[in-house]
Amino acid sequence: MQIDLARTLYATPPTGVILISTLDDNQRNNIAPFAWWIVVSKEPPLIALSIKASTNTYRIIKATGEFTIGVPDPQLLDTVYGSAKLDREPDEFKKLGLTALPAVKVNSPRIKECQVNIECRYHNEIQCGDHMLVVGEAVAVDVREDIVHDDDSIMRANLTPLGHLTKNKFITMKGSILKASEDLTGKD
Repeated sequence: MQIDLARTLYATPPTGVILISTLDDNQRNNIAPFAWWIVVSKEPPLIALSIKASTNTYRIIKATGEFTIGVPDPQLLDTVYGSAKLDREPDEFKKLGLTALPAVKVNSPRIKECQVNIECRYHNEIQCGDHMLVVGEAVAVDVREDIVHDDDSIMRANLTPLGHLTKNKFITMKGSILKASEDLTGKD
């Protein structure tokens, strides 16, 4: 069944929601939710965010050259949704009931309540239609202790990200670990 092209986004699997924290030149914290993001390189570790150029987050990233990605869990659902409604509050962490932690390598704070915090420095950007694809290089990563595991597949399975469906509807993305057959070709 063909659907209207305007609905293309809603025909794709949901992506994990993240919170981007930035610190502007006036030392004001900004927090914004994003669902359009992806890892684009392993070496160096690069992460791309799809951002409208008209947003405070984009302007702050361009001015400071850095941002921090927080991966919230389902307990932060109302906070994630509420962060989209903020409009340059004096202290967005306080308004959302979040705890700002100093970052290790950038000035943008980490979010204590997030499962993972990834500190990034601006790398480059590409204009993509009505959004900018902003690429940041990860320079430090902090993971909550109950998630860390030597087996990276287990560590990723321990994450409990939220996926964004539409408007105020989200989905949990906790899944089972499935292991594919090692030999699909019949060759050893």
